Amino acid sequence: MIIDDDDEPLRLTLRETEILQLAALGLTTKEMAQRAEIAPSTVERHIENTRLKMRAKNRVHMISKAIAAGLLTIEDSESATEQGPNTLSA
Repeated sequence: MIIDDDDEPLRLTLRETEILQLAALGLTTKEMAQRAEIAPSTVERHIENTRLKMRAKNRVHMISKAIAAGLLTIEDSESATEQGPNTLSA
């Protein structure tokens, strides 16, 4: 959860969180759509909704804010034996 400037907690949907994770892995819109089994235009809508909720300037800013807020974590593949749902392997 991210607290924005108005002290209101950020609430992402499960699908927005899933798409955020896939974006952080560097997948293209088409690849994210295939994994999530949704249309590419729907992926773009989830990314835009998440970006606006997080008040991020672009995808990179959105992902960096998510990592800074603890919504996503990055671990190298050797130490990520028991990854949580929001853990990215490098």
